[in-house]
Amino acid sequence: MEFLIDHWRFSSSPPIQHTNNASTIEPNNWYHCQRDKQGLREWLLEYQIPSTIVDSLLAEDTRPLFEQYEDDNFLLILRGVNMNDNANPEDMLSVRILYFNGALFSTRKIPSKAINAIREALLAGQGPQTLSEVIVQVIDGLNKNIDHYLSSIEEKITQYDTEIELSEDLMQTHKALLKIKRFIKPQLYAIDDYCNSDVALANSKNLRLRHSVNTITRINETLDFFLGELEIIKGELRQYHAEKMNQNTYLFSVIAAIFLPTSFLTGLLGVNVGGIPGTESPVAFGLFCAALVGIFAVEFWILHRLRFFNKD
Repeated sequence: MEFLIDHWRFSSSPPIQHTNNASTIEPNNWYHCQRDKQGLREWLLEYQIPSTIVDSLLAEDTRPLFEQYEDDNFLLILRGVNMNDNANPEDMLSVRILYFNGALFSTRKIPSKAINAIREALLAGQGPQTLSEVIVQVIDGLNKNIDHYLSSIEEKITQYDTEIELSEDLMQTHKALLKIKRFIKPQLYAIDDYCNSDVALANSKNLRLRHSVNTITRINETLDFFLGELEIIKGELRQYHAEKMNQNTYLFSVIAAIFLPTSFLTGLLGVNVGGIPGTESPVAFGLFCAALVGIFAVEFWILHRLRFFNKD
């Protein structure tokens, strides 16, 4: 059974890890599986799990949700930031949890550090003691990793606030938060629905689940705040560059206005139709230059009086 990653029996205390292949599925056991391996679907169907539920558990692309079935059975689909090495945290991994006829199944495609931490704690004799605690610790672990990632984003936003350029890193951070936000809000509803459901596993840990709901609510609000901050920073940077552009355009307009009359005169003389006037006079060029300087001075005085040089 290549699809079976880990198997723990919770009918005794402490829980016991099974290293042999689970030929049969038994109540009060946790089966952690690789959902893209062959044989998993057939194995689940042998346990009389309806095919529609198995399809939901193994679907390729899912959003966070909670679905309750008969006899306390339920499906809980969650998302977590990808904290694996060389991975982008915003490429959120999926953790699916199915409770059916007393057995708990979890599936993954990408390893989750939240679940790996639970497995390591169980091996050390410090992990959850019941299936309900497994679910709570999965939720808390996912929340903790998202919290940790958002703490690093907060430091980045503080740096962005002092920048004067709309950097590529700022744009990438904004896109990353939008991708995470896409899953966090439905995840809030999924965890809240599980907490408020009447399934036995949720009722036994209702106080801790309520704390988890408060945590994911705070995470959702933090995401909204960060996205709002980034929008403000982007708006301020765009306004700053627009003002700089307007100032440069205004400066070029003033310079063009100063040189327009003199350019007209020099261009008129350069036409050479009928010859350039004053070529026979030794002082004509000097007088022409003096006239240009005089025109410059008059224009400068007029623009100064009109406060063109004091424009913001």
